[in-house]
Parts: sequence; C-alpha cells; structure tokens
Amino acid sequence: MIILLKRPTAFLIIWSIAAILGGTAVQLQSAIHVRPLDIEVISPAYTGTKLGLLGSLPFVGPAYSSALEDIKKDFPLLNVSQVFVIPSESSEECPESEINELAKYYYRRRTGIPAEDSRNRLTLFVFTGCSKSLGGIQQFGTGLNKVVLSSGSSSTYLTDKTGFPTLLTTVLAQSAMFGVLPKLVRLYNWTTVSVVTEIGGVNSAYEGGGRAIYNILSGLKPRVDTKFVPVSLTGPVTPSELTAILDKLKASSRIIFIAADSYPANKLLIQARINGMIDASYVYVLISPLTLPFDGSRLRNSSREYRFEEARASYSSCLLLGLGSELEFIQNLSMPASHPFVNVWKAKSESEYNYTYTDGKRVS
Repeated sequence: MIILLKRPTAFLIIWSIAAILGGTAVQLQSAIHVRPLDIEVISPAYTGTKLGLLGSLPFVGPAYSSALEDIKKDFPLLNVSQVFVIPSESSEECPESEINELAKYYYRRRTGIPAEDSRNRLTLFVFTGCSKSLGGIQQFGTGLNKVVLSSGSSSTYLTDKTGFPTLLTTVLAQSAMFGVLPKLVRLYNWTTVSVVTEIGGVNSAYEGGGRAIYNILSGLKPRVDTKFVPVSLTGPVTPSELTAILDKLKASSRIIFIAADSYPANKLLIQARINGMIDASYVYVLISPLTLPFDGSRLRNSSREYRFEEARASYSSCLLLGLGSELEFIQNLSMPASHPFVNVWKAKSESEYNYTYTDGKRVS
C-alpha cells in the first residue's frame, strides 16, 4: 500500500506551521519591523547507483509543490527553501549514517547563522521513515524552532508529546491498515482463515503484525474461524518441512494471510505452487511484496536466494496488503506507458494534486 501525501494534508501541515509562527498575511504586511520568516526543509536523499531514488518524494512531490504555491500567496513574507542531504553510504537506500549527515549539516548551518537571524528561521525535517536511524532523526522533534515530519509511524516518540511536541507523521496508523481486514473478509464471505506468521525473522514487526491480524479476525462478529500458524522459515528449510506446513493449512483453510518478509514468504509460495495450491480455490493475502524486502537495502532484490522469478509464478493467487509496491512499478522495469497503474497515478496526480505529467514523462 503506497502512502500518498494528499494535497490538502500537505497544505494543512505547512499552513498550520506558518499560521502559528508567522501570523496571518495581513498582520505580517501591516507590521513595520517584521522580518521574513525563513523555513528551511531538510530531507535525506538516497542516490544508490542502481536505484536513484529520493525516498518517497515521487509520491508527495505534486502535493507538496502545489500546497507550497498556495502558502506563498497567503504568507508573502515566508521564504521557503529545501535542501537534500546525501548520505555517504550511497549504495543503500536507507543508510544508517543519514542521522549523522543530517545532524552535521544542521549544526554546521546553525553555527553560521547570526543569532538575530536564527530567531526568524524554522527548520522542517521531512523524511520517509524507512531508515534504520529513524529514531535518531525523530529526536530533532523536541520543539523550539524545529519540526520533524516523518512518514514512519512505528515510534514511541509520536505518543510522547511532552518530549517531542513537534514530531508529526503523515502516514496512516496501523489501525487504519488493519481496518481493511474485516471489510475484506466480509466482502468475500470468508468464514475460515489462517494467519501464517514468521517468528524470529529479520524483523520482529511481522510477528507483532501477524498476531494483530489474528486478534482482529478471530474477534469478528459473526465469528470467523481463525487459525494462528507460527513458522520459522528465514533459516534453512527443506521442501518436506514446507510441505508439512502447507498440508496443515490445506486441512484448515483455503484463505491464508502471510505476515512475513519476502524471503520466507517466497519459500512458502514457491512450494505451494509445486504442491498445486495456487489454483482459484486458494487465496494468499500478503503483508509484504514478494519482490521487495524492506529490511536493509533493496539491492538485496538481486540476490538469487530470494528466487524472485520463481515466486512470480504464484502471483495469480495473491492479494497484496502491505507497505510497498511491486518492484517493476518502483524501478520502471519494462513498464509500458499504457500500464493501468500508470494511468491511475497520472489521473490521481491531476485530480487531487493539481499536477499533470507531460507526454513521455515516466512515473517513478
């Protein structure tokens, strides 16, 4: 599930900051000694040689740009600039060093600004939240003249408004994503489901997410027969062990939720195809895309051990409900301009973001 920052959301966030710190446009214009308020937006930029991504900017760019145009009309004395800080570890999309790079840039910049100018400066940190240094960057959100706007919601800092009053998030909470599950079950009248959850994998969030899915589905009224199936597939596993798991699932349900990283999920689905369990009578609901691991660099996609091409053969039986998208849509690998996803994105950008893609321009 790609999270898009809608134009009204971007407008509301920036406008609120401007209104609180800058007053109304009329007040600013009528004040004799009012100095312009400088708003500097700092974002980490990931420029891996194979990926060349700028975080989630392709998704929030149209909303951000058009909102900023409206803000400048209402607050003419606001000077807004944006800086992209490129971490030294350019081979990874989410390098651990970005917190050091951001801090280095911010404090060096701060020491070079006269005290009288610093009082009229607001620093806004905008980043994707996919980094291993998420917590470190969020610690900038301690108030004063700094605001941190993150697309990562899995942080205890967000609930600590005393310690981090200016830490904001633009994404849907997990509760909103989980709210889709009951609707999905009711829409297709599923009465028996299984929740397969990876235990002890590369990211413990999958285990917590799997248990949350089980709790939601098992608590539905009218009752849905829900089985919780813990597995450990990240390490070495034999075809016979995978078959034993699949036989257990086959005996209880044909609707299977898989809360796991793409590595163990691929193993299970490849074996399911071999065992003849991907026909129309089986449905696999994935929490993570088969070709897009989120723990570490996305350059792991090239690793043969993930067996991505084999996993693609199981896609016909899969529904994706997760934080990501298929690899080809991110990297534009052999994606024709007439692809329905491209048409949908272009229409959405024009209708909601006031942004039109020129002919021949590719969607990132």
